Amino acid sequence: RKVRRMNLVSPTGKEVSIGSTLQPDEYIGMCRREILDKYIRDRAIEYGAECVNGLVTSIDVPENHKVNEEPYTIHYQEYQEGTSVGVPKTMEVDYIVGGDGANSRVAKAMDAGLYNFAIAFQERIKIPDEKMEFYEEMAEMYVGDDVSPDFYGWVFPKYDHVGVGTGTVVNRPAIK
Repeated sequence: RKVRRMNLVSPTGKEVSIGSTLQPDEYIGMCRREILDKYIRDRAIEYGAECVNGLVTSIDVPENHKVNEEPYTIHYQEYQEGTSVGVPKTMEVDYIVGGDGANSRVAKAMDAGLYNFAIAFQERIKIPDEKMEFYEEMAEMYVGDDVSPDFYGWVFPKYDHVGVGTGTVVNRPAIK
């Protein structure tokens, strides 16, 4: 979905229209993660990446990994279609791309250090077509403590529904 306008709503209810500076060929892209993730995965495979259905259990980080070119060793459980038990395996790699979310097992395993992340909750809501027309090129963002103490709430249009959510960047490790 190509959004060309965004309505930002302040804690006092004041609304600011964002998007008036966009050129006719510019937009704010909205996507569904499962579709984007599949596209990126398929594109990586097309360019030679090996796709493994696995769960990383640990990563051996080479000494002085920031200045040498020794490979990383990934230890993981590989899962075959239709099985629920993984087979332990290892793989040597030059690069690691961890695309496994905010509480990244990959980042923890390779000791990537502390980093800020957001925890978000979103619900997909199917609304009648006549109401969906309002969101044809419009997204909404809400800021304020009543929505989130340090983040924002949103209504983002998707293909045939809206995503409505909120989040926080407050460090609460117990949030699962």
